[in-house]
Amino acid sequence: MIREVAFDGRNPDAAHLSAFRGIVQPGAATGAHHHGDQETVLYVISGHARLRWGDRLENVAEAGPGDFVFIPAHVVHQEINASAEHETVLAAVRSGVDPIVVNLPELDAYAEPAAVDYTHP
Repeated sequence: MIREVAFDGRNPDAAHLSAFRGIVQPGAATGAHHHGDQETVLYVISGHARLRWGDRLENVAEAGPGDFVFIPAHVVHQEINASAEHETVLAAVRSGVDPIVVNLPELDAYAEPAAVDYTHP
């Protein structure tokens, strides 16, 4: 996910929230992760997002333009661009001023693989 920060801990007026626009490339998928004590609200601006969550990413939901998604603190999840042709653009607000991402590579076997390989040589 490419993040364009609107405001975060670098803004002296930000005391409790951070916000960014996220661009998920076509067919891309994050690994399993959570955001510690931070709650997250996503708003889908364009594209089609698939979200998986749970201890083994066993739950799934789809979200499109105009949809909101709430991710509680400590909930393990994965974000996927459900389209291999078009980017998905999200607005995100978190209940913390500094980004927290706890990656969980031990759950790779349960994560949905990316439809497009974006690894760099």
